[in-house]
Amino acid sequence: MEGETNNQEKNRLVRRKRITINLELQKKPNGYPVNLRITEDGKHKRYKSTVELKRKEDWDAKHQRIKPSEQKWQSWQKVLDDLKEKALTIQRELEQAGTASADKIIEELRYGAHSESFLVYAEQKVAECRAAGRLSSMNKYNQVCRKFIAFMESRGRKPDTVTFKEIDYQFIADFDAFMQSLDNKQYMAHGDRPDSVSTGAKKLHPNYIAKVLQYMNTIFESAEKARLIKHEDNPFNSYKIKTVKTDREELSLDEVLRIVHLDLAEGTGEWHSRNFFLFAMYCAGIRVGDVLCLRWNNITEDNRLHYQMSKNHKIQDIPLLPPAIEILDMYRTPDAGPDDFVFPYMKTGRYAELWQDVKSLRDFDLLSGDMKLKYKQTVSTKEAQVNNGLRKIRDKAGITKPLSTHIARHTFARLAKEVHIDNALLQGLLQHSSVSTTEKYMGRFSTDARDEAMKEIFRPLAPEMLRKNDLLKQLAELPEEYLAAMLEEYKKKNQS
Repeated sequence: MEGETNNQEKNRLVRRKRITINLELQKKPNGYPVNLRITEDGKHKRYKSTVELKRKEDWDAKHQRIKPSEQKWQSWQKVLDDLKEKALTIQRELEQAGTASADKIIEELRYGAHSESFLVYAEQKVAECRAAGRLSSMNKYNQVCRKFIAFMESRGRKPDTVTFKEIDYQFIADFDAFMQSLDNKQYMAHGDRPDSVSTGAKKLHPNYIAKVLQYMNTIFESAEKARLIKHEDNPFNSYKIKTVKTDREELSLDEVLRIVHLDLAEGTGEWHSRNFFLFAMYCAGIRVGDVLCLRWNNITEDNRLHYQMSKNHKIQDIPLLPPAIEILDMYRTPDAGPDDFVFPYMKTGRYAELWQDVKSLRDFDLLSGDMKLKYKQTVSTKEAQVNNGLRKIRDKAGITKPLSTHIARHTFARLAKEVHIDNALLQGLLQHSSVSTTEKYMGRFSTDARDEAMKEIFRPLAPEMLRKNDLLKQLAELPEEYLAAMLEEYKKKNQS
């Protein structure tokens, strides 16, 4: 009897599957993704991680690790270590239950209860963006996390215990309704708690709520790609995110002229903000981050603005019209070097000396994730300084519309439409956000056509036209009989 028992145990050990879990690099046309390789009795199954290297040389095959030569090696290695540990944990649990297999481990990784909670996964996205220096994306995911935490706390639930599977259509509808009840922090008194609810207070704008839900949908789509959830389990497949139509804020020619004619003391914050705003508008609505980082080497000898756009890395080359040149002359000094900033904002602050050496987008790309984040935060802070001056200008000019740096871009588009600039040419000048669309538009028009369009758009703001407008304004203030006498004198002079 004892021998029979020993034989059964021996047979059980023989039949037991041998499963090993390792990390390996895969070669693809555009990179080197890192996979989790699960080997069962000599047969391999693979689970794709979210890490993909650009160079084979950055992978240590012997130790299955990313080398420090890869800029993001620390944050990416943590992702890989966490993934491998998670797979090993699943393996141990399945072996205890007697159901271990490579397919089962992969299934649990993709869809099982071992998947992270929604908040944990969302916070991982925040950490990834922080490590990569992606400020905009980091802030977007942060908004989702903050609102989600407030929502779950209002329900007496620990936010990090909510799984993806619990978030269904009704959950999103309730979350949407909750955000509609929140106070808009823009109108809060100092010291009020964000994400609070007050009777009679102004609430979050519907379009802001829509953006939070769109960012949340992005997290779900990312979880789908990582195979944490199935496509049919994404509640945003059926939930319709609602927005309201708003009027795009832009200035009329009269409002622009009011800003131009303001009497502002040279060197003040408002003076710099006006110059900044007008220059951006005169240069086809160049984005605020690009204006802040302009160097004198972006100004060519034949008075053109030549620079690489930070948003899509496309080259922009446009003529500098007389009003823009006048603004540049206010900042040009004999000792200004080609790598010096044109406008003063980036010349001051804690990291000013470091930013002086970030002379191109290539230099920026070589920064660590942490320094990229600090650079973008500096740009954001400087933009706030410009907008602070613009708010004061708005009041002095008697303008009721909001006035910010981005309005310069909208205003350029409006002035262009008022002189009937072709839609396609206008989108080319604005450098459309879609690269393919931009290339299509830019390919249709010569440089001369775009230059002439720029001149036509700003003809009413040309120095000679401004002088003419000033003269007409002065004449309009004279008594009618005095004007009649002047006209009579003018006719006699021409006849003689």
